[in-house]
Amino acid sequence: MQTEVDIKAIRCFLALAQELSFGRAAQRMNLTQPSLSAQIRKLEEQVGQRLFERTTRAVRLSPVGHSLLEQARTFLAQADAFAANLAAWRERPDRRIVLGAPIYTFELPQHGALLSAIARELPDIALRVDNDFAHSLCEGLIRDTVDLAMVVAAPVPHERYLADMATGGVGELEMPDGLPRLTISREPIGLAIPQEHALARFDVVPAEALSGIVIAMLAPLHGRSLYRPIHDWLSASGASGFLPPEAHAFALERYCREYRIPAISIAQFRPRDHGNVVYRPVAGLSVFTELAVLRSNRKHRSVIEDRLWGIASNLKT
Repeated sequence: MQTEVDIKAIRCFLALAQELSFGRAAQRMNLTQPSLSAQIRKLEEQVGQRLFERTTRAVRLSPVGHSLLEQARTFLAQADAFAANLAAWRERPDRRIVLGAPIYTFELPQHGALLSAIARELPDIALRVDNDFAHSLCEGLIRDTVDLAMVVAAPVPHERYLADMATGGVGELEMPDGLPRLTISREPIGLAIPQEHALARFDVVPAEALSGIVIAMLAPLHGRSLYRPIHDWLSASGASGFLPPEAHAFALERYCREYRIPAISIAQFRPRDHGNVVYRPVAGLSVFTELAVLRSNRKHRSVIEDRLWGIASNLKT
């Protein structure tokens, strides 16, 4: 049966072999003495033999420990060389960087600003822009196949996101809150209202004014963290939520313009030309979406990745 090698335990073995003192070896490894002892004990259990002979006054290598010492040094040197080689590959300027940007971000000025800044400041990197759905890009960040992603979404607890990801229940406008995130804008969900509609007279639409009003509603596929509170708020206000055949954020803007009915509105998707539509915040609904740049949780980042993060952070200013 193949035995899995614990590099940390090997490092502890070599430190103790050199120091011949549990106290000094623990200090060298930045561990407590019990933690170091546990690492040595784990390695001895794997070998099935004592690696050190211990007395109340001294610690010395056992014959088995002596026979494994040089192999351990060689193994650790090879492991360190392999890690350095991995880091060198990550630093290569020709390593392909994957930037996620769903198609809906094309209309956002920050999308063009980010790509222009990358081309200007990192002209030699190999960049691939992935225009997949936001939930696929977030999964890529979690699985470390995507480096950076720009999305419009509402943050949800990371563990819940992982559970929904496992069952295919992630909403298109949801993102896990456990990933590093630069929030470029954070806006409350409100209403798009035709100028001639009675609701347009309010600066903030009160809940009682919605009784009997038909509101074009966002589809459940955008995520329960958005759909459920909006649905409950409309029901409590006495409004009638209407799901159009196309109930995504851009389509709701179009329904408001063409059919002259109020619609749920996500600020980041509002057209630059408002035309004969006004936008109003609403009382009693505290649901926000963010335009954000996310990156993976990988432990070791290249200089290029850090520079990309710095470029993205400038979008906030």
